[in-house]
Amino acid sequence: MNTFRFTIISFLLLIIATQIYAQSYGNYNKVPFAIGLFPPLTTNGTNAGNCVNQLSLNIISGYSAGLAGMEFAGFSNTERDFVRGAQFAGFGNFVAGEFAGFQFAGFGNFNKGVSNGFQFAGFSNFNYDQADGVLAAGFANFTNGKSLAVQLAGFANFCEDVEGVQAAGFANVVKGNGKAIQLAGFTNITMGEVNGVQAAGFLNYSMKRMQNAQLAGFTNISTSDATGLQIAGFSNIATGDMEGIQISGFLNAAKKVNGLQLGFINIADTIESGIPVGFLSIVRKGFREFEVSFSEGLNTQAAFKIGVDRFYNIFAVGAQFLGSDYCWGYGYGIGTHLFKTDNFRSQLELMSYHINEGERHTNVYNDLQQAKLTFTKKVSNHFSIFAGPTINLMITDNRDGFESHFAPYKMGSHSVRNTTLGGWIGFTAGVRIN
Repeated sequence: MNTFRFTIISFLLLIIATQIYAQSYGNYNKVPFAIGLFPPLTTNGTNAGNCVNQLSLNIISGYSAGLAGMEFAGFSNTERDFVRGAQFAGFGNFVAGEFAGFQFAGFGNFNKGVSNGFQFAGFSNFNYDQADGVLAAGFANFTNGKSLAVQLAGFANFCEDVEGVQAAGFANVVKGNGKAIQLAGFTNITMGEVNGVQAAGFLNYSMKRMQNAQLAGFTNISTSDATGLQIAGFSNIATGDMEGIQISGFLNAAKKVNGLQLGFINIADTIESGIPVGFLSIVRKGFREFEVSFSEGLNTQAAFKIGVDRFYNIFAVGAQFLGSDYCWGYGYGIGTHLFKTDNFRSQLELMSYHINEGERHTNVYNDLQQAKLTFTKKVSNHFSIFAGPTINLMITDNRDGFESHFAPYKMGSHSVRNTTLGGWIGFTAGVRIN
């Protein structure tokens, strides 16, 4: 009992002492040291709302006008005006005005005014105005205003505008513009312009202009113009103009391209300055040509070409009916214009055909590799004639006793284990319609 009385008397004396040494802090009282259980059982008593503490120890929770120093609480700290210093709370720190300094909370930090400093929370940091500094949370960071900070979250970062760094296990979501590095395990979404780097395991999305780089495991989407680099495992889509590089595992799409598209399929309205490289490049205002030709190998052949002058794709079928055995084949290739004028042009093409000997499909490797150089004379607006030499190499897998009879003649032949190579120089001529 005597110990309890001593504790009560000491606590009352401490309250009296802190009131005696309290100084003016603007319209508030500056208190060097405050201690309490919870409001109003503190050394500041019922006057806590008018005190600015320099050092505050709160067993459960604390309440004051402001903090200009350091504060500890088992559960929560609450300032109705400002904080300039460091706060530590088992659950949360609540500041109704501006915050500058350090905040550590087991659950969350809540700031209504502008925040400058470092915030660490087990669950989340909530800032209802601009936030500058470092925000780290186990779950999420929410910033209703502009973020000029490094945001680190186990799940997601949400803000109005961002200039800085965002890193999240799941997503970064920006309602306005982003001038930042955004790193997310799943997705980055910016409803305004992006000027920086977006890297995500699945998706990067920018509703307005994207500048610099988008890197995604699945897809990048920019619903306006894009400038810089887009790399995705599946697709890059810019519904506006693209100035830069698009690289994807499957699809690249843009309206007007100044740069490089590298993917399985490339789609564009116009290629002003650049090149699409892929299995199929569809350019609405690009190069298209249909060709019918004759040669000593495939006696009759039809081919369709699509892309741009600098790089186009070729899809072809043909048949040999003048040899001892009937053969037919289908092939794919790439080509480019070496020079082009109004009436003359020259094209270099590389083709690979699978040759089927007989009417049925030949199920072993029996392929013709061909390099073709042609010279074309324009006859009318959409009709041309061409001719040129070819270099041919026939490669055949001889396992199971298969032997090819496709080559009309051989200028050289060589066998290695189960493979036979035979080559010759040929000639092709035909007509082209574009």
